[in-house]
Amino acid sequence: MSNYTKTVDFAAKDALASGNAQKLIKGAEINTEFANIETAVATKADTASPSFTGTTTIATLSVSGNATITGTLDAATIDGGTY
Repeated sequence: MSNYTKTVDFAAKDALASGNAQKLIKGAEINTEFANIETAVATKADTASPSFTGTTTIATLSVSGNATITGTLDAATIDGGTY
């Protein structure tokens, strides 16, 4: 899983004087930003029907209605060990 990290501060280029070569926005800079966004999005779980492998840690889980949970649960870790 990867979070998006901005590589180029395009807003900072606005403060540069006209004619400054650093003020130009280059295709390679835009390509890098889109590649970073693509990686971050592709490595996150979908909101609808996510699929996880390995060990999944959930900070807070609320189950209501006719929900079904499949897999293995360690009862010793549910509600501090009480069940």
